[in-house]
Amino acid sequence: MNLTELRNNFPTELDCVEYAEIVRWEKGVRCAYCKSKNFGARNADFRYHCKDCNKSFSVTVKTYLHDTRLPLSTWFSAISVITDAKKGISAKQLERNLGVSYPTAWKLSHTLRELMAWENPEPDSLSGIVEMDETYIGGKPRKMSKTSQPIKRIPEMDEQIKEIREKGYSFNRKRGNKAKPDLNPKAGAGTDKIRVTGIVERNGNVIAQVMKTLSHNELRKMVEKYVDEDKAVLITDAAAGYKRMNQIIDHISVDHQKLYSYRGVNTNSIESFWAIIKRGIMGQYHSVSARHLPNYISEFVFKYNNRDDNEKMFDILLQNALSELPF
Repeated sequence: MNLTELRNNFPTELDCVEYAEIVRWEKGVRCAYCKSKNFGARNADFRYHCKDCNKSFSVTVKTYLHDTRLPLSTWFSAISVITDAKKGISAKQLERNLGVSYPTAWKLSHTLRELMAWENPEPDSLSGIVEMDETYIGGKPRKMSKTSQPIKRIPEMDEQIKEIREKGYSFNRKRGNKAKPDLNPKAGAGTDKIRVTGIVERNGNVIAQVMKTLSHNELRKMVEKYVDEDKAVLITDAAAGYKRMNQIIDHISVDHQKLYSYRGVNTNSIESFWAIIKRGIMGQYHSVSARHLPNYISEFVFKYNNRDDNEKMFDILLQNALSELPF
């Protein structure tokens, strides 16, 4: 939901409150403390007084927005602005857009990132053609080489592709932005940058997480958790951590020292996702600490997985923000 739609649908604070009450209490307002429906009319401060437990409450009580001093209209605007920014928006820009202080904008944006983390793909939810790769966050991008290498026939990969296609899989991608891989990659095993691993279902959802190591065991655990091994084919590069993946799933590796794509077998989808993250971090946030990086990764995952429906992103975050929490 963009800002124009937001202003048209919720022109006043009361409109925001009434919509939030519908989101939280589908079957009608009830006391946030004792669940009673015996309360008076809404007061000027948008609170109710419960006649059973003698407490006052609002729609944000006992939710992620408990004790917020910001009006709901500001939260609505923040959700709209943040979900509409594909590559993210800095807290400084959010400060200017919302007319709040920088600490408020920073805290608000991180609260919404935490809510985005609730929407990661479910276990065993990725299937079909899935691509897996790792990236390193930190430092400046390397210059791309303009040289290209001729593609030669690779009989063993031809045989693998034939077997996989006979099972009903297709390696053809839909139209979209193509990744531009680095043709002169620096070996990453000894880097001090932060490791992030991702798995993407081609034309589907992505999962990504910060990793301490890129060992085979850790990568395998990630595959076993998020991928339906019986209904998927895994494509990776030739890194050592992926070498025994064929023990649990149909697996094809692409040796990036020789080529980047072969008859539709490539890791371009996950490379494109990495490109979005790095453009966001370098272009918007400029610097991200190791402590907060998982939340930033959750933001990019959330936006990628809901990229076809901006209004859905708004509703999901609002629903999460108004979910009742134990106090």
